[in-house]
Amino acid sequence: MMQRIEVNLPTTRYPVMIEPGAIGRLTAIVVAEELESRRCLLAVDASIQKTHGIAVRRSLEASGVDVLQWEVDAQEKNKRIETVNDGYKHMLEGRLERTHPVIAVGGGLTGDVAGFLAATYLRGVPLVQVPTTLLAMVDASVGGKTGVNFELPNGGLGKNLVGAFWQPRAVIVDPRALVTLAQRDRRCGLAECVKHALLADARLFDWIETQGQTLLEDNDVIQAELISRCIQIKVNIVQEDEREVGQRALLNLGHTFAHVIEPLESMSLLHGEAVAIGIVAACRVSQQRGTLEQAAFDRIESLLLKLGLPTRLPCAAPAASLVEAMLFDKKVVNGVPRLILLDSIGKAFIATDVDLQTVLDAWAYVGADL
Repeated sequence: MMQRIEVNLPTTRYPVMIEPGAIGRLTAIVVAEELESRRCLLAVDASIQKTHGIAVRRSLEASGVDVLQWEVDAQEKNKRIETVNDGYKHMLEGRLERTHPVIAVGGGLTGDVAGFLAATYLRGVPLVQVPTTLLAMVDASVGGKTGVNFELPNGGLGKNLVGAFWQPRAVIVDPRALVTLAQRDRRCGLAECVKHALLADARLFDWIETQGQTLLEDNDVIQAELISRCIQIKVNIVQEDEREVGQRALLNLGHTFAHVIEPLESMSLLHGEAVAIGIVAACRVSQQRGTLEQAAFDRIESLLLKLGLPTRLPCAAPAASLVEAMLFDKKVVNGVPRLILLDSIGKAFIATDVDLQTVLDAWAYVGADL
């Protein structure tokens, strides 16, 4: 049975459809949303081309859609403008027009890159997101954020510094796509689920605690409930603040820390793993400021560990250099990192007055060198 969540924004509206088996009937869903087109660009993560990529392509071609395929090597090192340029070349060589949609099939990285491609090719073409990882389903595919990393003056990579807001015309979520997902990647998705619960839904946090490792199993009912509850939280926030001028920044809980360590090859962290460490660091700041009680902090750290997520850096790094990298974050205001902190489980707030020593101490707590 399909669950349908509507995203209603001042400039557009679109559905997020959650249904086991949806990938197999993608064309029917797309046509129903008035996106019928005889041509499209299928932007697919190369690692799932032989599974989900083939399923989507067959669904499209069975309905007479001419599919131009572009495979994305979905590694963090390739989340660059050069990869988008390759996508432009594919679309131009295929003579795709403004009415021809980009259909993004894969995880968050594929969706971000393909979304930026759709936002900028011919000043914008329709976009359909078909997330195949838990992280992309509950977070990256919804809300219209697209973008790539860009090199910093010091030679490192700045996370998502070049991008655009470009809302999809539809998001199609098939929980059964998770069957092919490695356990490490599933855990990464759970980090984003914990994040959603922490910032807006204490009952969801309780439920995740209760379910524990069962959330890593192939269970249509449990997976659909987890995904829909998390998506609804994000939709509620995005509808209030589409372009992150205010409360949408809450969705960055843990991310200002995470975006510093995720691009570092020495860390070998996936996005969700970096977010888990970032959540602990942000909670440490909250605790040090006296807004988050020790018992709540302990619960949060314990849950992340229970789900198999890291809470400490895999290798040491100078805390001072990590703080310096934070100053290139998109959310910096007047040279000070804007952090998302917690009052309690289920209640977050934006802080613009955190002193750098407290940030240094938080980095030290998760394993950085002072």
